Amino acid sequence: MLLAMLHEKEASGNRRVIRWGMWAAVLSYIAYGFLDYFLLPDTAMSSILTRTLVGVSFLTMIEICIRTGASQQLLHLVSATAIVTGGVAWLLVAVHSVHQVALSYFMVFGITFILGSNLFFNFRFLLSFIASATITVTFCVAIMQYLQIGLPGRIALTVFFVNSLVLSLYLSWRLGLERYHTFVHSLQAKIQEKVAIENGQKLHEIANTDPLTGLRNRRAIAREFMEMRKSWASGEQQIGVILADVDYFKRFNDRLGHQAGDDCLVQLAEAFSKTADRFGALAGRHGGEEFIFLCKVRDEEHLAEISEELCDVVKRLGIEHPDRGDGLHVITISVGASISRAETSLELSALLQEADRALYSSKFIGRATFTIFDPDNNDSDFSTQNLSVLLKEAQARDLVSTVYQPIKDMETGEITGFETLMRLCDFDGSVISPNVFIPEAERTGAIVELGYWVIERAVRDISALKSDGVISVNVSGIQLKAPGFPLRVAEIIAREGLPARRLALEITEGIDIFLESQALKSVEELRSFGVQIWLDDFGTGFAGLAWLREIEFDLVKIDKGFLQDCQSENGVLMLQDMVKLLHNRGVHVLVEGVESEEQLQLLERLEVNLAQGFWIGRPSPLESYEKAAAAEPATKKPVQARAKSKARAAAQRRAAAKVG
Repeated sequence: MLLAMLHEKEASGNRRVIRWGMWAAVLSYIAYGFLDYFLLPDTAMSSILTRTLVGVSFLTMIEICIRTGASQQLLHLVSATAIVTGGVAWLLVAVHSVHQVALSYFMVFGITFILGSNLFFNFRFLLSFIASATITVTFCVAIMQYLQIGLPGRIALTVFFVNSLVLSLYLSWRLGLERYHTFVHSLQAKIQEKVAIENGQKLHEIANTDPLTGLRNRRAIAREFMEMRKSWASGEQQIGVILADVDYFKRFNDRLGHQAGDDCLVQLAEAFSKTADRFGALAGRHGGEEFIFLCKVRDEEHLAEISEELCDVVKRLGIEHPDRGDGLHVITISVGASISRAETSLELSALLQEADRALYSSKFIGRATFTIFDPDNNDSDFSTQNLSVLLKEAQARDLVSTVYQPIKDMETGEITGFETLMRLCDFDGSVISPNVFIPEAERTGAIVELGYWVIERAVRDISALKSDGVISVNVSGIQLKAPGFPLRVAEIIAREGLPARRLALEITEGIDIFLESQALKSVEELRSFGVQIWLDDFGTGFAGLAWLREIEFDLVKIDKGFLQDCQSENGVLMLQDMVKLLHNRGVHVLVEGVESEEQLQLLERLEVNLAQGFWIGRPSPLESYEKAAAAEPATKKPVQARAKSKARAAAQRRAAAKVG
């Protein structure tokens, strides 16, 4: 099959070689008639005529074949026949010359027919062998039977022709083999290049696409905004930024399950994508149940038109919501939008902040509506002002609390740690989503003191628990930039008597730490104190491989979207590649979002170190895990024995893989 591919590849080039090669060969063949005239004058006229007739005849045949599109095999056959006929025809005339000594010298030029058959036209080896062997045998017979010179001379000429045949055939075979090997290597290189390009495109798509919805992620939106900004100054249109948040989505998830939640987000993404296309806008997923849109608009009215259409599109979907608590029974969205203005700097972060504030306004005035940010209207910020007051008083009025989600060791099967999650209640006792209060806490700076409170509470709770597990706490870029943050953390763990290695601080990929030198310095100081540094939401934000190259993480948490994408073979391969990459970097791997036994078994096959998700345990107060652990002493030993056996088997598999 590969030979056939090689011949097909060489076909077009060979046709040109045959055509112009035959022209060159025939013209040379006829030109040699002048030597006939000087060396063999008695047969010169006959040999010159023979050369001319043979040459013109085969040139005509070659041109007919070329113009009629004859196959390469036929062209080769005609060319080989021309070489044999040309050599034999001249010989049959020349042997009758009385100038036998001159003929014996001139016959040496018969080697050119052999070389032409074997080396010049790239014939297939069998055809080269037949043509060159025919010429050799004919010349050798003529030398031994008709050439009237001494026996030593005839033997020398015969040996010369035979050696030339063998040598040229060997060279022809070697050249053909080299062409074949070169073709195979070239084919392999092209295949590897194609695979590399496909992988590059795939990685590029993954790096810029939300794995669940297929929309652009934050990284891609930021790049699209930069492209929009380049043309903004020269155009009459403004840039609009729209944020849309799904109302009561946590209740939807809690009531129907996360699979239903994911299905809902996918439906919304499809509707958003179509709507964005109609308005020439770009749709993306900003995180969780929040979506972002970039659009070029004429004015605020145009921006309001798009925002209103987004709200209406979601209502028309009619996705049932069983637990809203506000009288509606379908999924709706709250929308906040901002538009670029000449008097402000055109930065995505600034427009996002304004759109955030408008979104909070929509939330606090009843949801299922949209708000356009108005910089001249102080009332437009009343919702965030209310939330700001709430955040300031949250600790004093005991409105903030913590819950903990367990982390499972895949080798031992035991719970070896917990992730700390902050919860906030409104003054009336209703729960406020972290997606609402965390951004506002970061904007106002309240996240710093709240963050210290959460770290202190987590350290105190894990110290009271009869366990040597790790407690992890999420920290934001605002906290990392706060003066004295590493020293304050060190003070907290020292006061509670907790070994530093039992505290892990999770940094999300959602911040670009390399743009914040103070944040990067804080990370280095925390590591020097012994605190573990984990990378959260790997694969979804700014970090990518750059963070792994520059920062020594103790553990990397792969975003749950990659596990949810494992329903397809490509999704499994992608997760496997990510785990291998991280293991090769010497980093422990935790995969989030485990919601079934099948997913847990998959992570075990991929040799993931740790796992987290609702299947393992839902966020709860830490005391509940302590009570559950105390309630099962009778079964602990068998469980531990099975876990140890599993750990030994896993270690043996890894050792065997290394030996292999």
